[in-house]
Order: sequence, then C-alpha cells, then structure tokens
Amino acid sequence: MNNNQKITLQASRGAAAFFVLLFHTSAMSFKYYQYDLLGISSIGRSGGVDFFFLLTGFLLFRTYGHKIGTQMPVLPYLTKRLIRIYPFYWLITLVVLPVYFFVPSFGYGFETDKDTIIKSFLLLPQAHGPILPVAWSLSYFVLFYLAFSLLLSVGKKPAVIFASIWIALTLCHFLRVPLISADIDRHFYLNFLFSDVNLEFMAGCLLAKWAEQHRSKHYKWLIAIGMFGFLLIWINNKYQFAPFHSYLLYVIPAIFVLLGASSVPERIQLPRWVLSLSKLGDASYTILLTHLIFISILMKLSVATHLVDYLGPLLTNVIIVICVVPLCQMAYRLAEKPLVAGLRDVIKVSPSRSSKPVS
Repeated sequence: MNNNQKITLQASRGAAAFFVLLFHTSAMSFKYYQYDLLGISSIGRSGGVDFFFLLTGFLLFRTYGHKIGTQMPVLPYLTKRLIRIYPFYWLITLVVLPVYFFVPSFGYGFETDKDTIIKSFLLLPQAHGPILPVAWSLSYFVLFYLAFSLLLSVGKKPAVIFASIWIALTLCHFLRVPLISADIDRHFYLNFLFSDVNLEFMAGCLLAKWAEQHRSKHYKWLIAIGMFGFLLIWINNKYQFAPFHSYLLYVIPAIFVLLGASSVPERIQLPRWVLSLSKLGDASYTILLTHLIFISILMKLSVATHLVDYLGPLLTNVIIVICVVPLCQMAYRLAEKPLVAGLRDVIKVSPSRSSKPVS
C-alpha cells in the first residue's frame, strides 16, 4: 500500500467520523431545540460506524492476512489492538461515570449499577449498552480482534474450519434460517457472537483479499459512486421510497469508497482537503468517544445562556459543529495520542506496519 493510499484511507475515516458527529448533532438538536438539522435526525445511522467496521476488516487483513494459519504468537498483535481501544475508553468513562452518581437524571438508571460498570469497562455486550452510549460498537471491535487473533494462532486447517463456522452461522442468523436463527436469538451472547454486524468485518476482509490483485485507474469515480451511494441510502431512509432499510446496505457504498481509496496512484499530489480529512482521521477514535459529550455541554450552555434564542437553532448548530471538531482534535493531541504512545513505550510494543491506527 503506497503512502497516498494510506492518506486517502485515513481521510475516509475522517469523513466517516465527521458524518457520525453531524448526525448526532442533528439528533441532539431535535432533543434540545426541537430543530431537525438538515432534516437528518430521523434517518438513523449515518453509516459511519458501519464504514469503520468494514475498514477495520480491510486493514487488518491487508496487514495480517498472510499470517492467518501460521500459528504466530498473538500477544504483540492483541496488545497493539487493545491498547488502541481500552485505555482512552477507560479514561473517558471515568470522566463521565461520576456524573451519573451526582446527577442521576442525566442517565437511564442502569449507569450506576455495579454489574453494568464492570461489563462496561470490560466492553462486554449488554442489552442496554455501556455507560458511554457511543461505545456500543467497541464490543464488536474487541470480538473481531479476538476472533482474528485465533485465526493467526492456529494452523491453516483449524483457521479455515473456525472461519467457515463463524461465517456460516452469522449468515444463517442474518438470513433467518429456520431453527438455527431462532436458537441464536434466544441467547443474548450467541446473538452477539453471530450478529449481522460481523458481516461488515468479514466483508472488509474479503474486499482486502480481492483488492490485493485489483487496482482501478478510475479511483475517483469509485469514491464518488460510493459517496453518492451513502447519500441515496440517507434519502431512502428519510423518505422510505423502498421498504428495505437494513444498515448492511451501507456495505455497498463503503466497498466502492475503499476500492477507490486503495487504488490511488503513488505519484500524484493529493488535494489539500484530503490531507485535512486525513488529520481528522487520525483523531477519529477520539471523535467517536467524545463528540457527544462536547455536543451535550455546548447545547446545554446555549439553552442556559439563551444563545439559541438570539442566533436561532441553525446558526447555533453550525457554531457547535465548528467548535466540537477542534475540541475533539485537542483531546486527541493532549490525551489519546500521548496515552497510547506512552503505553507502547512502557510495554515495548512497536507500531503496526500499517502506519495508521486500526480502530
């Protein structure tokens, strides 16, 4: 993978994080101002998190796919991956947790329960989600990292058997195969292990395998088609032109974006906006974990100071988005980046060969 491809993939991560932020801003705006920013509060998922799932499978397979079935030691691999997930997540959870004890009305009541706290810190799946609501997706990342580590640690034949069983049962669950799907639905953890979400990780791995041998000179068109595909799904989800609204539809445009990004030639000069999005992509994990906190604080302040009454909800929302992006980037530079780097130095873990974090 050349440097331009890495930058473009990181830029796609930044764009996905921004759309998650924008959609959540609209949802929060409807809650605080009864104002539907850009008319998107009713659309549901932006597809940003689904893109992250696909991208994670894609990058992991590009980096470690050739080592599947080689019985390699997986502790260094798991350490790199889990350092990217847990420490900063723990830090943000510790910041948020006391609020639910001092102001219980901010939560739903389960946030102060001992079992909920323990499971949240471990990122074990829960029916009501973790204490930090936006962290629901992290449980799936951890599951995929663990499953991938198993593929690396065993021989080729056991790896093929394990992958085949996992994919087959997940597909049975998704396709609602009689008996099998019903049995999975009856058990919470089986429902998690064979969730439809895992198909997005698996699709990312398959796409990486295919992209190894295929490059397209029409990479700009592929990216444009992918972005247009996201827009079509948003429009359909809002106006319900078609009855099928599964979030797995986001896999289709995401594939086009990733194929285009992984086909960018090395000897071209990338536009400045791509480089800016790449910087945003570096902070994407921080954005996912902290943007709702910043949005909530700023919206509460805008109501308490009557700023929204003076400026109107549209301008207030624009100002909030403009403020939240640099606040998240500041949190990345001051907290997440030094925390991860310091932990890697302490336990002597070298960075992944992919040069950009897989999160």
